[in-house]
Amino acid sequence: MIRLKNVSKFYYSKGMIASGFSKVNLEFEVGEFVVITGESGSGKTTLLNVISGLDSYEEGELYINGRETSHYLAADFEEYRKKYIGNIFQNFNLINSYTVYQNVELILRINGYKKSQIKEKVPAIIERVGLTEYTKTKVSKLSGGQKQRVSIARALAKDTSVVVADEPTGNLDSKSAEGIVQLLSEISKDKLVIVVTHNYDQFASYATRKIKMHDGKVVEDEQITPRHSAQPQSQQAEPAVGNLSAGSKVRLGLRNTFNIIPKFLLLLVVFLFVVLAVTSEYTTFKQSDDEAAKMGYNDFFQNYSQDRIILKKADGKPFTDADYQQLQTTANVKSVIHEDILLDNTIYIESGDFYYDAFPRSMNDFKGKIAEGRMPEKENEVIIAGSSEDYYLQADNVAEILDHTFTVATPTETTMKVKVVGVSYEEPADNMFFYSGNIYMQDSRIEKLLRETYGYRSKVTTTAGGNALQYEGGGMLYRPMASSKVEKGTCLVSEEFNGFYEKGKAVDQEITIAARNIFYNKSIKLKIKDTYNKKNFTAKTDLKDFEDNDGAIYINKTDYNKLFQGGNYQSTVYVKDTKEIDSTVSALKKMGYETLAIKDTIYNMSEDLTSIVQVPIAVILLVAVFFISYFVIRLILRSRVSYFSILRMLGLAKKNIRRILDIELFAIVNIAFVLFLIVVLLVNYNVIQVEYLKTLIEYLKVTDYVILYAVLFVMSYLISGKFARSLFKKTAMGSFREEA
Repeated sequence: MIRLKNVSKFYYSKGMIASGFSKVNLEFEVGEFVVITGESGSGKTTLLNVISGLDSYEEGELYINGRETSHYLAADFEEYRKKYIGNIFQNFNLINSYTVYQNVELILRINGYKKSQIKEKVPAIIERVGLTEYTKTKVSKLSGGQKQRVSIARALAKDTSVVVADEPTGNLDSKSAEGIVQLLSEISKDKLVIVVTHNYDQFASYATRKIKMHDGKVVEDEQITPRHSAQPQSQQAEPAVGNLSAGSKVRLGLRNTFNIIPKFLLLLVVFLFVVLAVTSEYTTFKQSDDEAAKMGYNDFFQNYSQDRIILKKADGKPFTDADYQQLQTTANVKSVIHEDILLDNTIYIESGDFYYDAFPRSMNDFKGKIAEGRMPEKENEVIIAGSSEDYYLQADNVAEILDHTFTVATPTETTMKVKVVGVSYEEPADNMFFYSGNIYMQDSRIEKLLRETYGYRSKVTTTAGGNALQYEGGGMLYRPMASSKVEKGTCLVSEEFNGFYEKGKAVDQEITIAARNIFYNKSIKLKIKDTYNKKNFTAKTDLKDFEDNDGAIYINKTDYNKLFQGGNYQSTVYVKDTKEIDSTVSALKKMGYETLAIKDTIYNMSEDLTSIVQVPIAVILLVAVFFISYFVIRLILRSRVSYFSILRMLGLAKKNIRRILDIELFAIVNIAFVLFLIVVLLVNYNVIQVEYLKTLIEYLKVTDYVILYAVLFVMSYLISGKFARSLFKKTAMGSFREEA
């Protein structure tokens, strides 16, 4: 069954070569009870390890059932041990944290036995070696003789055709040794049993063959009695063994997670450290981004507070009162600003030497308290609200503002009169590029400003005599202006329009004025009632400054409103918690709004530089955490090298050992992550009030938890793979010998 032809084994250490044995030629058959003896260092244990596939050989050829093995890889020898070899070790090589039952059960799981078969087979084998009463006892609590019986039970459970035993009686008293020898002799009746011992006398009356070694060579090979009758080799079936099932991998992985509590706790601490390290790194970068964003700017918006979200309805319709009520009750919404486009258009309050710029706001938006004065009662009465540090709003200067009437200059250069009756203090929001304060006005005034703003922001095209005349914002040429002097459906234009028609006459001709902006497209048709020039301008318009108004198209207020009064198409919501702004944006989109979170429009050069630096730093830190974790975990897992080496000796393949280790580490990762989530909940419910933990988790979103979990999973997988590769760099015996 096994044949060695000129087989030699050498060891390499620190440039030195030592011989384990050399030029050995032996053959073994089933039914033999072979005893190999010799003094210490003669090479007998090394020979046994090569025969059993625990160690490699460097010269000659080892045949198994006539097949060469010199080309075998580590995986091939593991399969060989799994199929053919049952090992009984001098030092038992049992899993001390397992019970007697679990040690015997382990080999059956490795060989793919079903659960029902295991339950039937294990008790019978334990009974055969006389350890039934110790079935549930941990191996660490057994005597040496009992441990050796467990080792034999494990070999019997495997039911292989070859059993090899290295000094099986070396640690036993004479009575226990006699029982072990008798048991091995009984086993040899239908198996090949090879025993290595330095005490041949204990086996003399049972051995069928004696081999003696000296200085790495076989010096004696004596057939003492005929081997036990056994089935001829030609009739012996190829051993049929199964594979470790997925359920067994999970069972062993979970068993190993908790069977050594100190090891479990240490690994748990390491993964909790990884959770905190990764979370801290992420939080630090998020805080850095937030700080950088506060220093950014936007060329379009004057009010770019981080908590602002601009809205328009996806169907293009104006906002209704029902919309505002719904928005106000939306989760995380602090306030709703109706006339949003006025937030980015300041108006100027003037009177003598007093000059103050502010953002127009509806009285409906005023939620503050009056510090000086009273609430408005009339249409032209307003409240000024600004910073308490503002020079004009300080206590000594407020008297100069209260109850005074001011002229309001709008972006469209129209004017209105307002009376300041109240002063309130509001601190500017973060990221305000330009801020002096707010002026709270009645809705009628806000509507007028809104129309003015639409007119100012719209692209207005007038078609006259087939000519498209474009109004350019900031000037007066071709700009529609509301006038009470013009009848509905008609317009007053400059004499320049005469040149756009045949015969040079514009009066009684039609023009079309179209207004287009991001919210709507509207147009009206008007009849040119009259034209104006410098001489008759004041008489026809009631305006005095011809140079400042020349080129404008004067239309009736009703027609003007048709173009520029269509309701409010843009609003703003301010959120309570900026860290939840993305989820708020998602909710608003589901409600039928198009959104623009101002924080996403901010540009900051330093933020770009920060991002360039952050990416490599983040990678370096993650790699550092990985290697720190790996080296610590490796130190902890070194206590498990003997366990995994034993699994290899029993014939378990590398991929299966890797899966068991994966499950073990993954179980601890899950426990660490669940503990972290529990801490997060306790912090959120103020059960745990630790400022560091509050800061740590305040930036985390659901996606961040998923990413954190993925990082832990990948890290545990990589650590498992790296450790497994280091474990399999040597032969099974080499790894075990190094650990020992």
